[in-house]
Amino acid sequence: MEDYKHKVEAVLFASGKFLDISRIAEILNLGSVGIVKEAIKDLKEEYSKKDSAIEILEQGNSYRMHIKSNFIPFVKDLMTETEFDRPTISTLAIIAWKQPVLQSKIVKIRGNTAYDHLKFLEEKEFIIRKQHGLTKIVKLAPKFYEYFDTNQEELAKSIPKKESDETAALAIKQMFGS
Repeated sequence: MEDYKHKVEAVLFASGKFLDISRIAEILNLGSVGIVKEAIKDLKEEYSKKDSAIEILEQGNSYRMHIKSNFIPFVKDLMTETEFDRPTISTLAIIAWKQPVLQSKIVKIRGNTAYDHLKFLEEKEFIIRKQHGLTKIVKLAPKFYEYFDTNQEELAKSIPKKESDETAALAIKQMFGS
């Protein structure tokens, strides 16, 4: 079992993202997800006992290794740059804040360059746009939650919804400078 545990640990470390138990079993050519479940259970226990800077996060039947938040300030400069520019992040923040939101409302808040941001975000699969009359409804896609290491419920709790568009735009400008 010790060998499987090390293999599961290596897969979680190398992936850097949430992996479903069945995907881990597939990567390791294991016929049983039970071995993976047992290995993850043992790893989680080990990491909590040794008071590590690393933890294993669980989201449904998916797991990933993660640096504990109190250690992020020490390694943030080592972490890869984001693939988004500030204006695109600002547009994404508006979507997260207001979702589901009409595309026309996003353009009203962010200006016409928001169309380019929305196209880029949709191509990268961070948002979903669906036709709604003459405009589109925009909402966050599952990849957003994985990339930013959150889930829909956590995000909903942390974002106030009773803000005007002007207040939201001002808050986003203060956070991201664009």
